[in-house]
Amino acid sequence: MTAASAWAELQDALAATTPSCAGDGRFTDDGRADSANAQLVEVCATCPVLDACAAYARAEKNHRLVGFWAGRRRGTHRDRVSKR
Repeated sequence: MTAASAWAELQDALAATTPSCAGDGRFTDDGRADSANAQLVEVCATCPVLDACAAYARAEKNHRLVGFWAGRRRGTHRDRVSKR
């Protein structure tokens, strides 16, 4: 699966239902607070778009992901700036 097709599937899933992380800033911040990770993993575990989210996270090869995706913290905004 390409990142583009995985992104399209994720967008379809998001249009059909609300993800468990909606409105929770901890999923998109640059924080590396390991203490919150266990809570975020629990939220992801019951998310109706988990499979689509995980597929996109796996397919994205350019490491453009920032925040908490499919039960795992990925990159920071600072990481993205330093890779340019």
